[in-house]
Amino acid sequence: MIYLDNAATTKMYEELVDVYKEYGCDKFFNPSSLYKKSLEIALDIRKAKAELAEFFGSDAGEIVFTGSATESNNLAIRGAVKKNSKLVISAGEHPSVHNTIMALKNNGIECEIIPLQKNGLVDDQKLYDYVSKNKDVRLVSIIHVSNETGAINNIKELAQNIKRINPSILFHSDGVQAFAKIDIKNLGVDLYSFSAHKIKGPKGIGALFIKKGVRLNPVITGGGQENNLRGGTENVANIIAFSKAAKLFSQDYNYDQMLEYKTTFLDVLREKVKDIIISIEDNYNTAPHIISLIVPEIKGETLLHILESKDILIGLGSACSSNSKTNRILKSLGYSSKMAQNSIRISFSPDNTLEQIKTAAQTLASVILELKK
Repeated sequence: MIYLDNAATTKMYEELVDVYKEYGCDKFFNPSSLYKKSLEIALDIRKAKAELAEFFGSDAGEIVFTGSATESNNLAIRGAVKKNSKLVISAGEHPSVHNTIMALKNNGIECEIIPLQKNGLVDDQKLYDYVSKNKDVRLVSIIHVSNETGAINNIKELAQNIKRINPSILFHSDGVQAFAKIDIKNLGVDLYSFSAHKIKGPKGIGALFIKKGVRLNPVITGGGQENNLRGGTENVANIIAFSKAAKLFSQDYNYDQMLEYKTTFLDVLREKVKDIIISIEDNYNTAPHIISLIVPEIKGETLLHILESKDILIGLGSACSSNSKTNRILKSLGYSSKMAQNSIRISFSPDNTLEQIKTAAQTLASVILELKK
């Protein structure tokens, strides 16, 4: 099998399997209890958090574990909401941000969606103009790397300029697809979301960076875990596995390798198929591990299932909205509904090989040419 839907999820490191036996069967104690064995588990959690904080470039006390990046995004947004405040996002956000904003809007919270430019980045001038004219903006949330197109927003520059206009605004970024080691403090954000299963870690665990001094209301209340921001007994095995995955992935991920995969895939495909459309063709402002393609006159789902029959797995866009009739992000870039339905997403990981990339591109090209006969 050739798996090229790594922006949806990645294969977990096999080295992490033993973590679940260790903390599920041997060290199964509740970290909130007061006897020694539980205190040792609590210490393991603190160590894992410290290791993750080092990976993220933050302090351990600024990391809150959640059940997913979707929950992290919800905590950042819903936790920041105040009466009569305004929230601002881009038109390129993940469904966990976009749909959360829509739900809040239906409940009377004023929300603004800033359009995208043709290169897939948020229209920064329109963002700055809106924030300048609306002094009651509480939070701005801009995705770091688009999960659908790979467009990379300049989060550091955006955060700096927003803070210059209004220092009281909270700046959040969904960093799930920003695979490289991140220096959060250098980015200048207040809130930043992570996911374990996008870096070959387990599903069911995410994290939210919360800058020291930032106050949020909890979304899940309970026993006071995670600095009173996320109630519920901690999933110790997932936390430990997340920390180990981050360390392994930081060693395995190679930007130049991903760029080689991307360049090779497109070169092989374009050699045979001339009318292929790259939704955003800009290597400087796009992530090397994601390609968004549009194949005129052929539905993306058709290509997906034919390639599946040949043991090649690709995506259509956000795995969290694959059942949607049209691709919201591509429509926001100016593509018609029909063109958006003809899109597919190819995404790589360190598990892939150059030979797999060539084989997949050649197979896709042959399928397209056959369908166009």
